[in-house]
Amino acid sequence: MKKFSKRWVILMVAVGILVAVGLREASAQQYFFFQGKVESLYKDQLTVKGNKGETMYFAIGRRTVYIPSRLPGVGERVKVTYYLRRGHNVASQVEILSAK
Repeated sequence: MKKFSKRWVILMVAVGILVAVGLREASAQQYFFFQGKVESLYKDQLTVKGNKGETMYFAIGRRTVYIPSRLPGVGERVKVTYYLRRGHNVASQVEILSAK
């Protein structure tokens, strides 16, 4: 019976360590910024062309926050705060910038 309980304790400590490491990794999400003009907005994808001509695609959804609270129009300047999830850019916040 002692071997069973000893193994149980070792297993629970190992699981606890793995959970703690997983939680730390999940909470350490890194955010990036991208600024440019909206090229297109279709269903769940936002396409933005940057100042240097590069184009980036962002996944958008119900968790995306828009400032002000409306969808941007094509040609409007935006600042996108995004993070990487499974190799895709996911927009966390889209801020519509005023025209210069």
